[in-house]
Amino acid sequence: MRFSDVIKTAFYNLWRKKFRTFLTVLAIIIGAVLIALMTSIGTGLQRFIVDQFGLMVPQDALTVYATERSFTYVETPYEIVDSSDVVIRSFTADDIDKLLSIEGVERVDYNVGVSALYVKAAGSDKKYSVSINSGPDYQIKMMTLVEGNFFEENARGECLISYDYLAAFGWETAENAIGKEVTITVGKANAYNTENKNYSFVVSGVILKTMNATQIVIPMDDTIDMARYYRDNPNQYSLEQPGTSLLVKVSDVNDIDMVADSIREEGFSTITPAEILKEINSIFSIIQIGLSAFGVIALIVASIGIINTLMMSIYERTREIGVMKAVGATTGTIRLLFTMEGVALGFIGGVAGVAIGYLAGKALNIIGSYTFLSDYPTFEMSVFSIDMVLLVIAVTTFISLIAAIYPANRAANLEAVDALRYE
Repeated sequence: MRFSDVIKTAFYNLWRKKFRTFLTVLAIIIGAVLIALMTSIGTGLQRFIVDQFGLMVPQDALTVYATERSFTYVETPYEIVDSSDVVIRSFTADDIDKLLSIEGVERVDYNVGVSALYVKAAGSDKKYSVSINSGPDYQIKMMTLVEGNFFEENARGECLISYDYLAAFGWETAENAIGKEVTITVGKANAYNTENKNYSFVVSGVILKTMNATQIVIPMDDTIDMARYYRDNPNQYSLEQPGTSLLVKVSDVNDIDMVADSIREEGFSTITPAEILKEINSIFSIIQIGLSAFGVIALIVASIGIINTLMMSIYERTREIGVMKAVGATTGTIRLLFTMEGVALGFIGGVAGVAIGYLAGKALNIIGSYTFLSDYPTFEMSVFSIDMVLLVIAVTTFISLIAAIYPANRAANLEAVDALRYE
């Protein structure tokens, strides 16, 4: 019997018992839908996080730390042989010169961080939480503005505000926000010092909505002034006290790995954007496996239905199997025929499940775009790929193949004489 004849016969035999076949396939469809939909949601969330990362982290820059440190999760405690290895060390002016002398390094900037108490719009007493953001010109101009313009790198007293502040401050549109004034209040790092200071800024631009809903971006010099006040240290972020981390920009993004290796050879530590993305993707891989587990469990349950369907088919077609053997059908042919019926169940269920999951994902994206995802027009919660579609179909087909092995062997091992006598 030709292989094409085996396939035709398998589908014909399944069609003979339509309702039983439908119920078996339905169980497979449920599992396939769960796997496809959960995996697509995991992929959508992963793509959103990666896109947000790309909007916030320059691909041609590195954050460098003066102290050697591990950026990976440590599974077990390890012995500290030299305590100096774990003491946080600050950079010096000589360290900056070392970094600038590395081939491929274009510039080195302070990595300034400061906490603020709150922000207010001019003429209002309402206070709102705020996250101060700053950085070199190349880092800030990665952001997307919905209105206004970026300030110059050496500017003072200007700012970019998050889109979410429009509603908070009572400004109807992003256009209305341009030229308005906001006041940021900064306290002291020492909780026992209750002094605070106000810094005023004119809004020059409104940032496209991101995950950081409370960010206000201000020029580097203003941020340094805030940080010095906050820490009560006038030498902070100067050549005398550059800080514990620096931003290093490379001349060519293709050389970033080479520059990172050179930085590590100098005794500093760093991590490239690609390495950070690798960590993010590895985390989401685990999440996707967890989400898909529900579908796999459903498929395992469905495999029991496949075994039951094929066993019932064997009992009903015992005499037919005897006749096939009597006219020359081999044990291998009988085994292949019943195995193909199981594979066909898994393939049909996989294709139908992926199709339904795809439609459900599209519906979820449409509903989300008009409701809870309306502020993120480019975010698709469910994302399907050709690789994922093929993988789901392959998984359902493989599980069905495994489930069909036992019934197929039972059918193949029937003796022709016994099968012909079966009533």
